[in-house]
Amino acid sequence: MALACPKPPALYRPRDPRASDLWRLLDEHFDSFRQVYDEQFQAKYGFWRPLVDCSVIAFLKCGDLQEGFARVRCPDCKHEMFVAFSCKQPTIAVRRCPPVPPASEKRTLLTALHVAEEVCSPVAHRQVVLTIPKRLRLHARFDRRLLGKLSACAWTCLKAEAVRLLGREDVVSGMVAAIQTHGELLHWHPHLHMLLTCGAFTPEGDFLELPQFDMERLLVAWQDAVFALYLAEEKIEPEVVENMRTWEHSGFSVDQSVFLPAGDQAGIERLVQYMTRCPFSLARLVTVNDTGQVIYKAEKDACRAFPDPQADGLESGAQRNFQILPPLDFLAPPPPQTGHATHSGEGLASDSPPFIIKAAAGTPTSREACARRRKLKHPPSHPARVRTALLRWQRRAVAKHGRC
Repeated sequence: MALACPKPPALYRPRDPRASDLWRLLDEHFDSFRQVYDEQFQAKYGFWRPLVDCSVIAFLKCGDLQEGFARVRCPDCKHEMFVAFSCKQPTIAVRRCPPVPPASEKRTLLTALHVAEEVCSPVAHRQVVLTIPKRLRLHARFDRRLLGKLSACAWTCLKAEAVRLLGREDVVSGMVAAIQTHGELLHWHPHLHMLLTCGAFTPEGDFLELPQFDMERLLVAWQDAVFALYLAEEKIEPEVVENMRTWEHSGFSVDQSVFLPAGDQAGIERLVQYMTRCPFSLARLVTVNDTGQVIYKAEKDACRAFPDPQADGLESGAQRNFQILPPLDFLAPPPPQTGHATHSGEGLASDSPPFIIKAAAGTPTSREACARRRKLKHPPSHPARVRTALLRWQRRAVAKHGRC
């Protein structure tokens, strides 16, 4: 009787970074882009930031064996191979095929794992998304401090609404916010994603459930808070505020359609991965033709009136689900960012690194409770947590691609 052939082991397929359209685009055009930036792009996108040079140089060296590698040896068959080091750049990152996740995706996985297991209590949560009008987005492009201050405005509005609904001044909700500056295409679209507890905690640690927010009331509070912030920062004049209040469509929006029941740790993990995802996907970069023209596809197939990249971003262009850009215009938009902020009774840490979440969302707000949270068994950067995140990523990659 013939024995069944065992399933062949998964093979390691080293990637070729130079085969990437993005790599070739940066290698061929970045120097020219750097030389003409001050003349052609600074007025629209702001001053040149040294971070861009560092990120691009590191990205071009990423995966190159000449820049360093690890020598890996199998303890069973004694087979050896070289694995090139990655750049670990969060600013320029792409989704690539298995077996190794990019630095940004690894960072996203660890953030989601940390928030789901160590930050959030087993209570119901919801996602709240807040946006601002195009008329106000341009100011945050040149003054990035506004992004953190918008997060503080959101926290103030949501906390006040929770206090009003519960009729108590001493309760505090839990909230983790992600500041995203990108839309479906490569256009500037700063907005806020919040993971919010469906209730608030008392000083004694009791959790009081909340009904859904009054969207109309919350929208008015959000609009007033943003206008007050921009006036205080002297970004706009009172006449602009009066004019914008007469608009039929204000441009402000509030959404709370995503609900996660109590104990849905996997749902929280998926949501945080979405909130902190990489803004650029190599899978959506359809092609780079011989002249360097870049075709970048939207996240969804439906055609929409996205902002015209050749204009100032205030007016919508033709209905489409893709964008065609010359190489220098493709490189011109400032790298979209995903910042993080955590709010609770212990204060605010806006635009903080994802692992420096000092106040747990959805936990008692006493200093003793927060101090206990800091003494984690395995901090986010612990090798055990890194292995767990990578194993989860590999399982999803095998399910999607059929290989490791």
